[in-house]
Amino acid sequence: MKKAFVILLLISSTKSFAQEEKVLEPVIVEETPIRPPLNYPSAFSTVIDLEDFSGEYNTTSEILSFSPGVVVRDFGGFGQLKTLSIRGSSNDQVVILLDGVRLNSPLGGGVDLSTIPIDYVDKFEIIRGGASALAGSDAIGGVVNIVTKKTDEPFTSLSATYGSFETLLFNVSRAQKIGNLGYFFSYTHAQSNGDFEFKSVNNLTLKRINNEFHSESFLGKIEYDLKGWRIGFLNEFFYDDRGVPGLGEFQQPDANQKDIRNLTSINVSKSGFIVPNIDFQTIIFNRFDQLEFKNPNPTIGIPIDTLSKLYSFGINPRLTWYAPFNQIITVATELKGDVLRDEDFDNPDRFTYSFFLSDEISLFDDLILINPLVRYDLYKTTQVTSSTEDGFSPKLGIIYSPYQHISFKGNIGRSFRAPGFGELFFPEEGFIGGNPNLKPETSFDFDFGLVFSHPKIGVEINYFRSKIDDLILFVFVSAQRIEPLNVGKVTEQGIETSLILRPFDFLELFAGYTFLDGELEDTGAQLPGRPRNKFDLRVVFSHRFLRLFGETHYVDEIPLTPFPNSQTTDARTTFDVGGTAEWWKILLTIEVKNLFNNLDVRDALDFPLPGRTVFVKAGINF
Repeated sequence: MKKAFVILLLISSTKSFAQEEKVLEPVIVEETPIRPPLNYPSAFSTVIDLEDFSGEYNTTSEILSFSPGVVVRDFGGFGQLKTLSIRGSSNDQVVILLDGVRLNSPLGGGVDLSTIPIDYVDKFEIIRGGASALAGSDAIGGVVNIVTKKTDEPFTSLSATYGSFETLLFNVSRAQKIGNLGYFFSYTHAQSNGDFEFKSVNNLTLKRINNEFHSESFLGKIEYDLKGWRIGFLNEFFYDDRGVPGLGEFQQPDANQKDIRNLTSINVSKSGFIVPNIDFQTIIFNRFDQLEFKNPNPTIGIPIDTLSKLYSFGINPRLTWYAPFNQIITVATELKGDVLRDEDFDNPDRFTYSFFLSDEISLFDDLILINPLVRYDLYKTTQVTSSTEDGFSPKLGIIYSPYQHISFKGNIGRSFRAPGFGELFFPEEGFIGGNPNLKPETSFDFDFGLVFSHPKIGVEINYFRSKIDDLILFVFVSAQRIEPLNVGKVTEQGIETSLILRPFDFLELFAGYTFLDGELEDTGAQLPGRPRNKFDLRVVFSHRFLRLFGETHYVDEIPLTPFPNSQTTDARTTFDVGGTAEWWKILLTIEVKNLFNNLDVRDALDFPLPGRTVFVKAGINF
């Protein structure tokens, strides 16, 4: 039981059995002259510009959930675990980057979105669909790149937010450019008691206990231009201290978790490297993660006291050649190491070498664009013994653009996910243990669809399908034992649609719908943890210094187990409304989330989410 917190991450996450002018708001449908996410133009992608939500109180998970194909699972509201799924993937099958540097831990469990403050974010770039050819292991569902704010647009901002359950946030940010030197920093403090009322799965009205948290975060960037060389330095630090209440009817009053993350990266780039038509870029990074979990009085079992430290580091040089015959050829390599220091896991490590090659071929005056990519990853994992495996990830994308605003896209490729340390080396507890003989998960996927992009209207509709083999799942191998195994196959398919309207300068509308049919081939059951239908609607009215906004979110019932006729959560609809007044340099926002106080909202079995909440935000920008 002393690793119960990891069990929660591994089991409750339930892997998939698995701009002619500025583009329309709030979600940009890719196929515009802006630089595409991760330089992959044929992908179905979403770019969410945080400027479109200026002055509002939102979290990273709330903003990301606007993208078609994206589902966020929330395990308890303010400051608690929040994970991401794309096109039915597990949270382990999505790569999350910060300015191109990976945040995923090889320990497993995906990236906790609650540890990513939104105040330093400029935009989110979301690539939907298999993308191991771009990002290597874990990108079966897709990639999210978090782009931080720029250093060359000077501003100063101070803001404070106060809301329900004594929730308090404070942020100060500053950017300035002095000659060839630009800098940006952002500091955020956040805290909440989190003691909301909720209805349990047995319809009891209870109050959440031990749900408080506080966090401190700082991000600093320096960029310098030196005779054509652009040199950037970034450091991001995050710390939080939170209660972990657990299930709604069996709350843990003393469980506590502390997280520390420190990411440092150096980015060096030059246009016209050696010869005018070759660009060079390299990123050198180092990341430290620490997770401490304690529960002196668990409901079942002995006291828990664990400490894990992870050291990740690497270098990723890249050359881009603007070749003859309208080609853009990119060659890159990556060397990366992950070292876990946790005696219960016997201190494993993994070293990875990767090679990447892509071409972007434009034909017939941009009528057709062909985008082949291939990546090879060789990784060596060591614990008591060593094993070496590899992953080959080809992908081909095509864009056909017969008219100015209309494009047809298609992609086909292969992706993989290497087993995490938590699956390979989970500490032996008798009733549960790891499995060092696991094989990587692999997927074959394709998608195709239509994109219409215009300053007044944007439409996207696409179909996707993915078949995943050797899925890793913690299962009962006997009546008294759980182990991770490569089990069965999963077929995921669905439709993603989005509509963006800006008929008048004062009115903006966004609507997005996702249908997911994720089927476990052995049982025919719907994927656990994934709703079949998801719909989001956002309307914004603007007039002079006043902006009013309203949102509707519908999430279908969510299966809780990988079996036919599984118990499910209730389908739910929530409404959010608010208004922002901005005069001169001062702003004031009032907003209400879950307006009609729906107390049946939950994403997982008996992990309740807050009912109606009210927030007031005040700030000054100059």
